[in-house]
Amino acid sequence: MPTIELKIERLERLVGKKLDIKELEYDLQWISLDLEDVNEEEKKIKVEYNPNRPDFSSPEGIARALKGYYELELGAPTYEIKPGKIELTVDPIVNQVRPYIVCGVIRNIDLDEDEVATLMNIQEDLHWALGRGRKKVAIGVHDLDKVVPPYRYTAVKPDGCKFRPLQLENLVLTPEEILKEHPKGIEYAHILEGKDVYPMIFDKNGDVLSFPPIINGILTMVTDDTKNLFLDITGTDYNAINYTLNILSTALSDMGAEIESVKVTYEEDGKEIITPNLDLKKWTVSMDYINDYIGLNLNQSEMIKYFKKVRLDAQPAKNKGKIDVWVPAYRVDVMHEVDFVEECAIGYGYVNLPITIREGCIGQYHSIPEFSNRLRTIMIGAKYLEVLNFMLTNSTRHYDFMKRKYKMEDHIQIANPVSKEYDTTRTLLLPGLLETLLFNRSEEKPIRIFEVGEVIEFDLNEETGGAQELHLSAVTYHENADFSEIRSLLDHISTSLGITNDIEVKPTNNPTYLEGRTGEILYRGDSIGIIGEIHPEVILNFNLEFPVAALELNINNLPIEKLLK
Repeated sequence: MPTIELKIERLERLVGKKLDIKELEYDLQWISLDLEDVNEEEKKIKVEYNPNRPDFSSPEGIARALKGYYELELGAPTYEIKPGKIELTVDPIVNQVRPYIVCGVIRNIDLDEDEVATLMNIQEDLHWALGRGRKKVAIGVHDLDKVVPPYRYTAVKPDGCKFRPLQLENLVLTPEEILKEHPKGIEYAHILEGKDVYPMIFDKNGDVLSFPPIINGILTMVTDDTKNLFLDITGTDYNAINYTLNILSTALSDMGAEIESVKVTYEEDGKEIITPNLDLKKWTVSMDYINDYIGLNLNQSEMIKYFKKVRLDAQPAKNKGKIDVWVPAYRVDVMHEVDFVEECAIGYGYVNLPITIREGCIGQYHSIPEFSNRLRTIMIGAKYLEVLNFMLTNSTRHYDFMKRKYKMEDHIQIANPVSKEYDTTRTLLLPGLLETLLFNRSEEKPIRIFEVGEVIEFDLNEETGGAQELHLSAVTYHENADFSEIRSLLDHISTSLGITNDIEVKPTNNPTYLEGRTGEILYRGDSIGIIGEIHPEVILNFNLEFPVAALELNINNLPIEKLLK
């Protein structure tokens, strides 16, 4: 979890109120911050904030929330954006490498030492929280007065230009040389791996402002004498770069600077956008929906008050029982109506929520985890070792290695994966078990492992587009592993559950398994899984040396409630 150190004296100036450090310790938790450390002598508090609130990456962002909590300011903060004359054009060639950019100008800054540190901290945290290590979003901050507009965002060949980069200002390097010799180039070279061209930002005179997402040029280095800033945010996700610009520019505005707009023109289609855009986003939410979740009976005026305490704007909607809510442009975390339940509860005060125990709701296991634990006990009794694998997986291993066909439109694909290793969600447990065998193939044989866990199936009938199912999978790995051994395990499971007479295995074909040694598992005539010897090609794909026998059951297709009685 990211952390931020708050100096009480500075926070008092931002909030406009004298703050007692003991009271602040108590209050911060009610705006969703966790205490990390308290230094009463130096009057500092270190707090953790959730990654879904990157606007808390600065004292200014936290001060906004505290003003609402203390009811010093209610409703969404307002920011003036002065129309600017600076323009930037986007060359279509950047679509090959890093297609999006938004910009802003910050004028009349006068940053002290703490505020400079805050600016650096915001950039670092936003690169992590929204930028996925600069892959999705990268921030450039420049001394505006050292370059000449208009600017151009384009791309060049690896050796297509030369400039002096920050940190190695005595050297004039090409982009290709920077990726090999510069510390930041070496660290982030993987982002541009395999690209034929590299993104660059030039001014009117052809001077380099930035080589995103790697390093800025020395020409625009920010110093103590800097009075005006040019911000460039590049990336692969248009919404993410906009949120980043909004968070950064509002924080700087709260430091006393002025925001000025920039016109960005995409030459490919002539589209012109003016950034930053800090317009509030309107939502219409149901009062009954919120009250039902919270367990309260708030009226309209009360609910509006609590929304304003968390720095949202709200007013009665045209439709009865609804409220119109406006969300600030820096609130990246509001994505669903349920998010307004949380905001209303924070405004009401978690500490004020009534403690109730409803009849029949004394804590007990849900049937799914209870049945899962029973399955684990059965498998351990069969001398199988439990493993746990990630829900996210790699599509190549999950489909190609298993000889399974993969259609993107029929499966859940991660839009912007942090790593190619985790670009989809698992639909079976078996590929993860085979990978576990790969990592442990040097261990003493036989290796017998199992997993009880959830998989996600593509399902447009679900709100999220995916349905969770509980599976049990097991593998046995040694030189004599065969169908008879894994079938005996299935008999052990069915006997332990008391469903032996309801289980049937019928011959079937499955590309992952060996033909003639594969069976479909049926429960009272309905398919619940697959069992058999793994195909030699699959074994080789996972670099395994011995035969593997396996089974996988869809537990959701069993009468769980009945079997628990």
